[in-house]
Amino acid sequence: MPRTHELTRSRCYEIFSQSTGVEIREASKSHEDNGLVTERSGRVHLRFFKLTPRTTPDEVTQIRFICEPDEAFELGMRIAQVANSPVPVKEKLNPHKFSAGERGVETVTTLAIEKWERGGKSGYALTVGRGKDFISVPIPLTKFIFAGEFLRYMATAQCWVERVEKK
Repeated sequence: MPRTHELTRSRCYEIFSQSTGVEIREASKSHEDNGLVTERSGRVHLRFFKLTPRTTPDEVTQIRFICEPDEAFELGMRIAQVANSPVPVKEKLNPHKFSAGERGVETVTTLAIEKWERGGKSGYALTVGRGKDFISVPIPLTKFIFAGEFLRYMATAQCWVERVEKK
């Protein structure tokens, strides 16, 4: 007897270049109190990834960047500004910083939006960086503008919160 799989729908947009890609999708952040989830809120998740095999065992193949709704909206607006720029330009969101481990080593993740021009060629790209690792995704203009519109839509769609009702 054939097995059926239950499909789940999520808002998602994927962009692929020759060797890299980015996935933009809905996400949530949970807050816990004594092991119980007391609040959940909407976020926008960007996952940058490489399509090529690892060349070393410790090579980073993906980097995630989680935006609060207003950050996703800002990113969408900056994409529109960069797309309309008559000259090459690079914009950056405020970096995300977090500490991990016992030593509290700070990790900084940056996200850049750019219109580039090199050797007589030009284009658009989204680039994420964490430490010395970077993943850049070159994007055609139409998909670049669509990504900006999708981010603006996701910013409002993900502007929600679920809380435990206090009685």
